[in-house]
Amino acid sequence: MVEGRYPPRSMKLAALIDVLLNEHRLMKDGLVRAKTAADRRDFAAVIRELRELEPVFRQHIADEESQILRLLIHELGVKGAEEEIKVFQQHRPIHQLMQTVAELASKSPAELEASQAKLEALFDDHTAAEEKRVFPKALSCDSGRTT
Repeated sequence: MVEGRYPPRSMKLAALIDVLLNEHRLMKDGLVRAKTAADRRDFAAVIRELRELEPVFRQHIADEESQILRLLIHELGVKGAEEEIKVFQQHRPIHQLMQTVAELASKSPAELEASQAKLEALFDDHTAAEEKRVFPKALSCDSGRTT
């Protein structure tokens, strides 16, 4: 997968959250395309779809962790942002699963199916937590700030 540094995008929090929500949909669509390709046994397409998601996912994480998580910890403290920290700790396992699925696409169809299902479930749980709990809390903290 693609390595590299992804500096956070410079934009107001509400606009950033709109971008992040759109990226959730883009990444979900990419995972669905990868699953469809796997179902067709088009493993090259699975790898291609996941590679196309890589930079979106990395930029997404850079923005969430450097801006949203930073804001929540600043405003609420580590203890107050404990649940959100747990949600963001899911980034690494999701990324590792993406890599595993891409690797398995060229090796084992049976293992690919199991890993892909796990990736989809983890991604869905993660984005739901961000959208229902983390982003609203960040917007609430941001609206109370004087800048």
